[in-house]
Amino acid sequence: MSKGVKIMLFAALLLPASITIVRIMIDYFWGREIEMLSYLAVFLGSAVGGLFFAGPFMYTVLKNKEEN
Repeated sequence: MSKGVKIMLFAALLLPASITIVRIMIDYFWGREIEMLSYLAVFLGSAVGGLFFAGPFMYTVLKNKEEN
C-alpha cells in the first residue's frame, strides 16, 4: 500500500474514530445521554473533513519533508 493511501486512511478512519471515542467519553463523564445516532454524525463529519482537508495536507507536508 502506498504512503499516500495510508495517510488518507488514517485521516479518514482512525482520526475520526478517536475523536468520536473521546467525545463519547466526555459526554459519559458529564452524565449526558449517549445516543449512537448523534455520534454517527460526528464520525461522518470528521471523516469527510479528514478526507478532503487533513489527508491531502498531511500528504503534502510529508512529501515536502522527504524532498528536503
